[in-house]
Amino acid sequence: MLADPDFRPLTRPAITEQLRQVGVTTGDLLMVHVRLSALGWVVGGIDTVVHALQDAVGPEGTLLAFCGWDDSPYHVQFWPEAWQRAYDEMPAFDPAVSSARRDFGRFPERLRTWPGAHRSTHPEVSFTAVGPQAPDLLPDTDDPWGPAGPLGRLVDLNGQVLLLGAPLNTLTLCHHAEAIAAVPNKRHHTYRMPVRTPTGTEWRTYRTLDTFYGALPYDAQGIDRPIAELATQAVQAGAAHQAKVGPAPTHLFNAQATVNAAVTWIEQTF
Repeated sequence: MLADPDFRPLTRPAITEQLRQVGVTTGDLLMVHVRLSALGWVVGGIDTVVHALQDAVGPEGTLLAFCGWDDSPYHVQFWPEAWQRAYDEMPAFDPAVSSARRDFGRFPERLRTWPGAHRSTHPEVSFTAVGPQAPDLLPDTDDPWGPAGPLGRLVDLNGQVLLLGAPLNTLTLCHHAEAIAAVPNKRHHTYRMPVRTPTGTEWRTYRTLDTFYGALPYDAQGIDRPIAELATQAVQAGAAHQAKVGPAPTHLFNAQATVNAAVTWIEQTF
């Protein structure tokens, strides 16, 4: 079968142009989630996507991604003793070296290793950013989901969140809404992480909102995909613009409006 003569793979200029049609503008502070497979054939792959995003926001713009830490020992305390002992030998978290989680897709790791990238210091709730606002976005805080964390800074600095082919349940910003909503019975998780220090590896104890097992009792409300539910509430509140980049469904969320909608729903529900 002959290829469609009218088909053309996505290129850097084409992605940039379509991002502008979605609403991305020069100087934007933009948190990004990418599902590369949804874009189809991209000439140059994930490198092209990063270049196109930088073209869209310009030299005054900043890109942000949630990267976490690949194979972090977040769950180790629940495992058999032999498995726990094996993790005593894992390399310590080093913001300059430790890989982003693979199940977040290729974009976070590509942005983390991009020239000029900055990385936050929290080993589990780790973010990376490239651009002039990057240092302001990545404070050293024990409450990375809260007001002083990267997502709180994203809201304060009038940022946006782009889901580029990524589904609604990847909208990490919703965890910030969970953190600041005035409701009882939030779930937190306490865990230990090995961290690189000037004198060697140090195991430190952290306590953060439990975004893996569920920060709130969503199951009691019959909700099995809470982040998708919160993102849907934001869409219905008019906080997002929907379009396509190539074949990929794309959403551009206003961070402040999204958090407002999610917080309102959480406080009304719980």
